[in-house]
Amino acid sequence: MAESNQSSYPSTERRDYDRVQDAVGLEVRRLHELPAAGEVSISSAPTGKVRRANKYDIEGYADVKRDYPAVAEYVAELEERIRQLLLDGATPSESPTHKVSLSASGMAFADDTLLYPGEQVGISITLFPSMRRVACDARVVSAGDAPEIANGEKHTYRLSFVRITDADKTILDEHVQSLLRRIPLSAE
Repeated sequence: MAESNQSSYPSTERRDYDRVQDAVGLEVRRLHELPAAGEVSISSAPTGKVRRANKYDIEGYADVKRDYPAVAEYVAELEERIRQLLLDGATPSESPTHKVSLSASGMAFADDTLLYPGEQVGISITLFPSMRRVACDARVVSAGDAPEIANGEKHTYRLSFVRITDADKTILDEHVQSLLRRIPLSAE
């Protein structure tokens, strides 16, 4: 499923990040459909108070982490799951929805939605099998010129990520690198 695209581009084009073909859960929303900065979306507002606390302020946490590393690892996994759920208040896709060409700096995909070059969109990507989720803003770089991810009559798009946290960029790059390590040498 995953393959490197570096060799299929002219040698004059230089990419900062490796790219692979993958199947992901993808949600694309126009920016005007998203809440404004500081505005709470009713559909994604948490029902209880959620705040990030310093775990080391909790009495005994350092001792538990030292004496029971499995418990500390479990807590870290729960915190990551909470982070994913709070990205937009919804449960991540349980299975892939789109075939994409993905890197830490952008992606290509096919969809029924009509987008225009230059338009900015908000996207949410669920990676499999880790179920990690990444959300960012992206700019539509081109439309109709991504044959590697063509899907019937759906429109194809290339996006460049314009607002993405360093942590989410690292998650994407690690995911791509893990897929590249699994590609047999004969596939390159």
